[in-house]
Amino acid sequence: MLPRGYVMHISRPLRIWFLCMRKAIIGAILILCVPTLRAEQKNVRLLTGMSDLELQRTMNFIRASLGVHCDFCHVVNKDTGWDFPSDAKQTKRAARKMIEMVQEINQQNFEGNLEVSCNTCHRGTTMPVALPPLPQTPPVFPTPVTTAPTGLPTRDAVVAKYAAAIGDASRFKLSRILKGTREGFDGKSTPFEAQISDGKVHVIAETPLGHTEQVFTGSAGWVKTDKGVTKMTDTDIERFRSLTDAYEPLAPQAIPADARVARTEKIGDHDTVVVTARLEERSRQRLYFDTTTGLLVRRLILTREPIGEVPQQTDFDDYRDVGGTKFPFMIRVSLVDPWNSATRHLTDVQLGAKVEE
Repeated sequence: MLPRGYVMHISRPLRIWFLCMRKAIIGAILILCVPTLRAEQKNVRLLTGMSDLELQRTMNFIRASLGVHCDFCHVVNKDTGWDFPSDAKQTKRAARKMIEMVQEINQQNFEGNLEVSCNTCHRGTTMPVALPPLPQTPPVFPTPVTTAPTGLPTRDAVVAKYAAAIGDASRFKLSRILKGTREGFDGKSTPFEAQISDGKVHVIAETPLGHTEQVFTGSAGWVKTDKGVTKMTDTDIERFRSLTDAYEPLAPQAIPADARVARTEKIGDHDTVVVTARLEERSRQRLYFDTTTGLLVRRLILTREPIGEVPQQTDFDDYRDVGGTKFPFMIRVSLVDPWNSATRHLTDVQLGAKVEE
């Protein structure tokens, strides 16, 4: 690792690049989560009352909607790094007006429901998409009438098929040892071993920066390297817990009784049936089950924030039998903050394994 003062003497563009790459390196070290740049919530005028993680995910929702990096709105100083409270950039001042506009549109026209978000107009570009594409092909006349899908299976039938396909799902709760590789957003793979028991996690990895271990007890955590031990912050703990849950396979018993079958949808090579359900007051989920195998292909969780529903997507594939239970050996978690997105390719899964105390 470079000395702390090293980055102070390189050019601003190179330093910004270095900071981004450092996050990528940390991502290879921290198998389940990446600590973000830490800053107090100063000069936050509209998106108040949020945890650091909620604010960070909301900011990344805006960033993803515009297809930019954080420096599009936030100041990066040559010597001191990110200055999130600064209002020096016109784009940040404009962003506040856009947030107010989105909130007013939803409140005045959609009874407060989050029907309109930044992505509604921007679609991954800094300028809203205002014009239809030309040349136009004449549309079908008369316009086809969209009707509700028919012939869909019931919620109970979908869950029963999933339960039969997954086998003994109660073994998901057992202590386990997972071995494999983690592939981050940069495409680099890091071998790891994770021991999981009763909400506690111990991750061991050999990284470009040496032997690294993570421990998470459910309420506390720390990272150990040859440099010493670093305690996780409250934000790191919240993120670690969130990502640990994101990688977990879903037991059939966890599908709410009031879930409903909404439609069918194509996911890659899979024909799926989509089941929707409310999770909590501010979140809901969509579950995509393969119509042939009955197995869960995707879980999409949408969390309500002031400017839209922030998505968290987990894809499951390569199911293999592990002692009577089908377990996904490929798990991909995709987030609006891509530095925390990653794919696990498992080579060994031991359910019911004895793990270190």
